[in-house]
Amino acid sequence: MIIAIILLMAAQPAVPATQPDTVRLSLHAAIERAHEHNPSLRAERAEADAAAGRAQEATPAYLPSIGVDMGFLRTNDPVAVFGLKLRQSNFQAQDLALDALNSPDPYNGFNTVATIELPIFTAEGIFGHSAAKRAASAREAAASRAAGATTFFVTRAYWDAQLSARQVEALAAALEAALSHARQAEAMQQQGLVTSLDARLARVHAAGTETQLLAARARADNALSALRTMLALPDSTPITLTDSLVGDGSSACEGADAVCTIDDRGDVVAHRMGNSAAAAAVRSAWGKNLPAVAAFGSYGYFGQSNFFGAGGGGWTIGIGLQWKLFPGLAGIGAINRAKAERRAADARLAAAEDEARLEVTRTQRMLAAATERVSVAASADSEAQQALEQARLRYQTGASTITELLDVQAAATAATLSLLSARRDLFLALAALDFAYGVNDR
Repeated sequence: MIIAIILLMAAQPAVPATQPDTVRLSLHAAIERAHEHNPSLRAERAEADAAAGRAQEATPAYLPSIGVDMGFLRTNDPVAVFGLKLRQSNFQAQDLALDALNSPDPYNGFNTVATIELPIFTAEGIFGHSAAKRAASAREAAASRAAGATTFFVTRAYWDAQLSARQVEALAAALEAALSHARQAEAMQQQGLVTSLDARLARVHAAGTETQLLAARARADNALSALRTMLALPDSTPITLTDSLVGDGSSACEGADAVCTIDDRGDVVAHRMGNSAAAAAVRSAWGKNLPAVAAFGSYGYFGQSNFFGAGGGGWTIGIGLQWKLFPGLAGIGAINRAKAERRAADARLAAAEDEARLEVTRTQRMLAAATERVSVAASADSEAQQALEQARLRYQTGASTITELLDVQAAATAATLSLLSARRDLFLALAALDFAYGVNDR
């Protein structure tokens, strides 16, 4: 029976594996997907939400706190039984007998107590909440900087993948040209125009180009894998990149009408808000040495058989002051620590602003250099292609050797690869300028 089942299963036609659909991505679509799915960015946003939650945890410093306590007990403790009966309005004359007072029977008690506390003045709590709220704003700004970084890193990964793909195409064309040169040399050898050395040199050149092509294909696969990882896509997902390396690119901070400033950079904003939080923490430390005043009230209902059955209750209201006149040196230590942290926050803010200005200056220089590189590389590529045509014609007519043709072919391939790299560097420099100014921090 088992053998029959195995044979029957073997006879079934194989079901082809389902191939995932190809994902077509423009740069904008890739960035939007990363902003939604990138795990590192989602973690940053979750941390910002957690910081906002911590700020809400500090709101009891000025908002009322309301609570309800419900409980049940059964006891024969004389004092507890006496108090329960009084609270339940169930105290009888016979309960004053000595035996009833000293050795009461077990007694049930259900209690429901609602309380409210209203802070009137708590300097430590008020400024502490302010510090927590500003710290949450700093964490939110840091998350926005992470979003800007994600935009830049996805842009870099996208253009790296496009560069690798175009390099594969250029090297594949160069390999085909090298093989064509080898075939041409072999044909000319058969005609007695050249020796076998020409064909051998051409084949050696083709082999060298092929090794470059194999390495380029591996780099292209790795570049696509890196992009998929940033977009939270499985590595098996085929993707097609629709934006090409052709064009000049653009930046929100390039041109006469562009108005960009480091003041809106997420990390600078985060340090600024951190500095403000440190200032509030200093005031909170001072407030720790001041009295705290709060009002309170409660209402309790007490029953014998259930929480809301027959029984009695009462209310209490009041106002209280708490002041630790001399908590050792803890108050002075808290103030000194808060002041030191404020000085550290000042220094970190200054360092962040200096670093941001340096990054902008450095990026502007790289952008200027990248723009010039594209111009020079484009001119060199054009010259190289014309030189290659001339070298082919010279070799066909016997005016030059195969070495000249192969050298010119290598130079033309290098010029094409250099132009591709220059275009990629230009697009990346434009994205880096936006990143330096924090344009995409959101």
